[in-house]
Amino acid sequence: MAFETTTDEVISGVDLAGRTALVTGATTGLGLETARTLAGAGARVIVGSRTVEKGDAAVAAIRESVPDAELSHVQMDLADLASVRACTDQVATQSDVLHLLINNAGIMFTPEGRTVEGHELQYCTNHLVHFVLTNRLVPLLLAGAPSRVVC
Repeated sequence: MAFETTTDEVISGVDLAGRTALVTGATTGLGLETARTLAGAGARVIVGSRTVEKGDAAVAAIRESVPDAELSHVQMDLADLASVRACTDQVATQSDVLHLLINNAGIMFTPEGRTVEGHELQYCTNHLVHFVLTNRLVPLLLAGAPSRVVC
């Protein structure tokens, strides 16, 4: 593998059919590419997005290169713990197992701010929320064992 290696080359030969993955921050950048690559390898991918519109756009973008992808999306605002809790409840209604949780979303170099719960914005978005998200999904991850969490 080299600097020029693509995600498709990395996952070449891997069959993820029958596996379910949730990718946070899957609407742009590395998250979108990760979701596309997992879908291309046959995984059912749940796209985590801040807004419904961004989630719809990400699903459409993935379908352009993986037309037969099994995709859905859940809305989650990583600056709002109540939104994350609602997201995990929704994921649990969509699937009884989870094999891959990719905690990709994050922010940096933002102005100082607070979440609705009063937490510092960057700390909450990058750490606290993914801790809550992961812990609330543990039953699904155990049901999908061997499962993986990537932060």
